Amino acid sequence: MAIVIKTPSQVADDYLSHLGAIKPDINTGQQDSDWFIRSRVLGGAFSGVLLDQKKLSNDAFPQSARHEALDRHLDLYFGDTFKAPTTSTGPVKFTGTNGSIMLAGTLLTYTINGNTYTTDADLTLVGSSGVTTVTSVSTGQSQNLLENTTLTMASPPAGFDAAATVFGGNISDGRDGETDAQASSRIVERVREKLGGGKVSDYKQFALAADPSVVAANVLRFPYGFGSVAIVITAGTQDIDGALDRGEAVVVTPSPALIEIVQAYIDEQKPVTDCAFVQSPNPIPIDVTVKVRYANGHNSTIPSGQTLTQAELVQREVKRALYKTPPGGFVMGGTGFVVASHVEEVIDTGLSANPYTVGTLEILIDRQVEQLAVTGYNRMILGNEIAIPNLITIIEM
Repeated sequence: MAIVIKTPSQVADDYLSHLGAIKPDINTGQQDSDWFIRSRVLGGAFSGVLLDQKKLSNDAFPQSARHEALDRHLDLYFGDTFKAPTTSTGPVKFTGTNGSIMLAGTLLTYTINGNTYTTDADLTLVGSSGVTTVTSVSTGQSQNLLENTTLTMASPPAGFDAAATVFGGNISDGRDGETDAQASSRIVERVREKLGGGKVSDYKQFALAADPSVVAANVLRFPYGFGSVAIVITAGTQDIDGALDRGEAVVVTPSPALIEIVQAYIDEQKPVTDCAFVQSPNPIPIDVTVKVRYANGHNSTIPSGQTLTQAELVQREVKRALYKTPPGGFVMGGTGFVVASHVEEVIDTGLSANPYTVGTLEILIDRQVEQLAVTGYNRMILGNEIAIPNLITIIEM
């Protein structure tokens, strides 16, 4: 039976009502009386006890538990605590004079937001360039950067150019600390999907347990013949909404180093009869064309309170829909797709001014996503592929 939590005033009124029934001669409405003052003190104390009891009962279930209680649940089911935020890492290309030497620990800055990174090893230029890995000084998904991003050195070593470029992959693996909601979801999944015999859910849990940077996993059966299992992991950016709204890079492909870490962990956990292969997803650039009709203005109009044009806002929602498409796509009939109607729904949620679909920012009265593939509106992708935005075209109706 649910615990009924009465307010202090309700408890006080109940007390005075019972008191009036026992002692009819008492004026229970006299606010400067001893009885009235006692009712207020009793009401506050008793209501607080009931509220505390409700919180204690909620702590028994991960879905409603407080932070401290969730920490104890995590220790019970996983033997650990909340996942800490992680640093990001990736390859950077330096240019300069042949034979010039850079020591490990050299500081680079992404001037757009002030992120700082340090080189992981000494580097000697062979010819006019060289590549080494860097690691972010701070943690979190905001530290991730896309390939071809420019970093600068305030004081470059002798023979080195001040500018360097993310090269041969993203700076990746940085994720924010685990939230209460994410921890609760992880616990509930473990309760509902207990480990047993190498199920699909087992491999997903293995991947998530291997390293805090891992965000999700897609499991493929028999990709290389009977007995083989592929675990396609994504890592880094988990709060896609926050990243897009703040203008941060969305990076979900794991680094080679993270692939090795997860592979080693799964090799220890998997059934001995399985041949498991941990992989990075193959990014598939998706072109999207959207026809729109605005409530006011045109593509270049900047709505009140915004810094982006209306066309840029639509493009951001398209990116949101593509990045939120799960690895391997939305499965329909055993095949995965990037779904045009999903893109439209995300646009509606963010921007619709239609009275039947109220958006967060109401600027669109109509939209139509053109077909995503030559074969139809939906774009098929494989189980080891993820959708990423490519050319996004906004056409006014």
